[in-house]
Amino acid sequence: MIRGSIYWVNLEDSRPPEFGKTRPAVILSNSEQNAILPTVVVVPLSSHPPEIWPLRLELPAVPGLKNSFAVIPGLRQIRKSRLLDQLGSLPDEFLDALGEAATAYLGE
Repeated sequence: MIRGSIYWVNLEDSRPPEFGKTRPAVILSNSEQNAILPTVVVVPLSSHPPEIWPLRLELPAVPGLKNSFAVIPGLRQIRKSRLLDQLGSLPDEFLDALGEAATAYLGE
């Protein structure tokens, strides 16, 4: 599992305000750890705007995916078995911005 890959992810068994259903998500955890661990850390995607830094970042265009936003408060660890089909991947520049937003959201 490569950092920055976008997958359809089964997020069922959730309770509001957690994201549920099957939806796209981007893998945020690093590729080296992803190769070892049975889990990955993902950020769910939503097509509902607007961008609100650091809570919601607009993705660059990804073929086959609606205009989408990474929803930082939805960050979660999931089993790899929840990953379904891969949709694409994101450029390093966006991953840097996503990492900065996650740090701002989780920091003091």
